[in-house]
Amino acid sequence: MDLTKRQIQLILILVENKKESDHQALSAKDLSQRINVSTKTIYKDLQVIGVYVKNYDVELVKKPRIGIYIKGSDKKLLKILTEIEFNKKNRYLDRSTRRELVFSQLLNTDVYITTQYLSDKYFVNRQIILDDIDNIELRLESIGVSLIRKSGKGFKLNLNEEQRRKILTKVISRQLFNSSSIINEHELKIVSDNNLSIPKSLITKVDKVLSNFIINEHMVLNDYEYQSLFVHLLIAVERIKLGKFIDRVYWGKSETFLKEAEVLVRSIEDELSIKFPSQEIYYVQLHLLAAGKKHASKVKANLNANNLLLEYLKKIGFDNQLYEGLLLHINSSLNRWKLGVSITNPYKDEIIRKYNYAFENAIHLKELYENKYNITINDDETAYLALHFEAFLERKRAKNGIVNTIIVCSTGLGTSQLLAARLKREFSNLKIIRILSYDEYLDFDIEDVDLIVSTIELSAPTKPVVYASPVVSTDELKNKINIAIENNDIDANNNDNLFNSLISDKNILISKASSWEDAITKMGILLEKNQILKPNSIKSAIAREHLSYTSFKNIATPYANPKYVKQSQIGVLKLLNPITWGKQKVSLVFFIAFNQNTPQSELDKIYDRFWDILSNRKIIKEIISSKTKEQIINLLKGK
Repeated sequence: MDLTKRQIQLILILVENKKESDHQALSAKDLSQRINVSTKTIYKDLQVIGVYVKNYDVELVKKPRIGIYIKGSDKKLLKILTEIEFNKKNRYLDRSTRRELVFSQLLNTDVYITTQYLSDKYFVNRQIILDDIDNIELRLESIGVSLIRKSGKGFKLNLNEEQRRKILTKVISRQLFNSSSIINEHELKIVSDNNLSIPKSLITKVDKVLSNFIINEHMVLNDYEYQSLFVHLLIAVERIKLGKFIDRVYWGKSETFLKEAEVLVRSIEDELSIKFPSQEIYYVQLHLLAAGKKHASKVKANLNANNLLLEYLKKIGFDNQLYEGLLLHINSSLNRWKLGVSITNPYKDEIIRKYNYAFENAIHLKELYENKYNITINDDETAYLALHFEAFLERKRAKNGIVNTIIVCSTGLGTSQLLAARLKREFSNLKIIRILSYDEYLDFDIEDVDLIVSTIELSAPTKPVVYASPVVSTDELKNKINIAIENNDIDANNNDNLFNSLISDKNILISKASSWEDAITKMGILLEKNQILKPNSIKSAIAREHLSYTSFKNIATPYANPKYVKQSQIGVLKLLNPITWGKQKVSLVFFIAFNQNTPQSELDKIYDRFWDILSNRKIIKEIISSKTKEQIINLLKGK
C-alpha cells in the first residue's frame, strides 16, 4: 500500500508521541493544526493508516473524548518506520526521472491531476511540481500538444487516444531501453518499479508471451521491431484496462499475418484475463506486417531498381557491407513508413551527439527517400541509419587484431555491426572473426574463440563474455574487457591542435537572439563577412535544421552545407538569454562549417576533441557564464 507524504507524517507524529514518557492521546484537531489540514482530511488519512499499520500487528486507536494514539510493541513500530524510510528513499527520484513519471501519469489519465497529489506522491514541494509541469508543457509545445490548466482542478493533456499512445510509446521506450542494455527475445532486464510507468509484473508477462510467440510462429523481428511491438502491446493492455481504445483504422483489410496477430492477442488475453477489441488486433497485425520475414535477395531486387541509395553512396564513399546493411534496413523501414508504424530508438540522443558526421550522412539520405516516396522519417529511424554509416567509418579506421573475438546480438545485424567496427578501431589486438545472431551462436564452435562480446545475456557461456551496448563509452569498454590491449592510434595533442585551429575570436559572438532561426542568421552573417561561408549558407543551415534539430540540453550545433563553406571553422554564439530550439532551451550555439575537402581522418580527430568539450558540463557552464570572447577562447582551447 502506498502512503502519501502527509499520511507518513501523521504516522511519525503518532509514533513520536508514544515515545513520550507522559504521552497522551492526540485529538484530530491537534493533528490538523500540526499538519495544517482540516480534521475531515485527518479522519480520511487515519482510515488509510489504520489499514496500513494493521499489517504489522499494530493498532491505530481512536476513542471518543480520549483521542487518537498508536498501540504496538517497539519492535513492530520500528519495523513500520524502517519500511517507511526504505520506501521514501526509493521515491526520492532525480529530476529527470520524476518528470518522466509525471509526464507518463498525465498521458495515462483523462482526468485532472492536482499539484498537491503529485507533491505528495513524489515527496517534493508544490513549486518543484509546478516547475516540472512547465518543463513538460514546453516539451508538448514542440509536438503540437497542449496542456490544460484549470484553477482548483489541476492539469490534464488535450489530445486524442492515437496521439496519447504515440507519445506513450516514446516515454515507455526510454524508461525500458535506456535503463538496461537491450531488450530482445531471450531476456529482458528491468529497472526498479519506482522508475517505470508500466508495472514490472506486466512487463515480465508480456515479454514472456511475445518471446514464446516469436519462437512458436517462427517470426523474424530485429531488435527495434521487437521493441516497437513489445511497447505497443504494453500500452495497449494498459489502455484497454482503462476502457480506452483506438477506433480509427487507416488501411484496408489484409489476411497477411492476421492469423499470427490473432494467436498473439489470444495468448495475451489468456495470460492477463483481458479482452482485445477487434480494431486493436489490426494494430498488432500492422506491426507484424511492417517486420515480416525479410530475405536479402528480394531486398536487393526491390531497391536496385531506383538506384537511389547507390547513387547517394557513390558521392560519399562506401563498402559492400554499408550498402547491403542499408538495403536491408531501408526495406524494413519502407514497410513501416508506408503503414504508419513508428519505432523508438533508445540510443537516439547519444547517436546524434556522438556520431555527428554519420548522422549528417543519414539526414541527407533520409531526405532523398522522403522526397521520392512522400513519407516522413523521424529522428529515431534516422539515428538507426546513422549507425550503419558510423560502422562504415569505424571499419575504415580499423586495425587487425590477434585476440579472436565473436560478437553476439539477437539478430546479427545493425547494432552489432557498429559494435564490431568500434572494437576494431579502439582495441587494436582484437580480431573479429564472426558476428552472430543468438541462434547462430548456439550452433557455433567456439573452441578457437578467445573472447565473446554480446549485446544480450548468454546462458552458461564457456568463454569470457563482455556485455556492452553499441554506444557504450570507450572507457567503459576498456574497463569491461579484461584483456591487455594497446591504446588506439589517435594522438590527443594532434586532436587539440586541429580543433584549436578552427576556433578564432573573430568568429565568436556574444549576443541576443529572438529565435533559433535568428541565431543561425546572426552567425551566418558573421561567418560570411569573415570569408568563411558563401552566399546561401544561412538558408541551407535553416533548411537542415528543419530536418532534425541539432539541439541537446542547453547547446545547439547547426551545420553549414559543405558546398557553401570556403574555409573550415567553428563559429560560437553565446546567447545573453536562452532561446527555444526544438525541445530545448539553448544558451550556447556552435555553428559548424567544414568544407568538402576536409579529410575524414581530420574530421574524426576534430569531432573527438569537440565531443570531449560538449560532454564536459563544467566547461560548458563556464562558457555560458563568460563575459568576453577571450574567456570563451581560453576555455575552448584548454588554456
